[in-house]
Amino acid sequence: MFLLSVMIVLLAAARAQDIEITDNGVIMTCTGGKDGEVTWNKEKVPVANVNNTIFRVQDDSGTGIVEGQYSCEYKENENKNIIQTFYINVKVCENCYELSGVMAWGVMIIDLLITGGVILIIYFCSARNSDSKPKKVSNSRPMNPPRPPNQDYAALDPKMRSGDGLYAGLNK
Repeated sequence: MFLLSVMIVLLAAARAQDIEITDNGVIMTCTGGKDGEVTWNKEKVPVANVNNTIFRVQDDSGTGIVEGQYSCEYKENENKNIIQTFYINVKVCENCYELSGVMAWGVMIIDLLITGGVILIIYFCSARNSDSKPKKVSNSRPMNPPRPPNQDYAALDPKMRSGDGLYAGLNK
């Protein structure tokens, strides 16, 4: 929950500033200031000959990375100076494509739907090819074979089972 609230605060702070990433640089806009009255600073050092509300930083080093702390300062009235700070660490390239969050979610959901469809097709095709009842296996051996005779115990003689014999009451 804490992480979610921090992300929302950071997202709100990022939307308050106007930053656009281009193919070889970053364009920052100092919202609220007027052209000619804005002072831009890089790492707290004023940038010469830039006093517009829009400031463009290009990758001149050839590494594709634009980074640094930039700030714009303007006067809202005679007594109050407003400072907006931009922390930039961006990798730029000429042939990059920016993927929005909606597009990324769409790709993931479509991938899940396609995967689910393939699973359903495989399930129904395999269910159609097999019978619902398991096939009876033909086996030459009977289910309950007779027990092998035990040499220690012999079957009772029919004379002993009938009548008043000694073992006549065992099977009753």
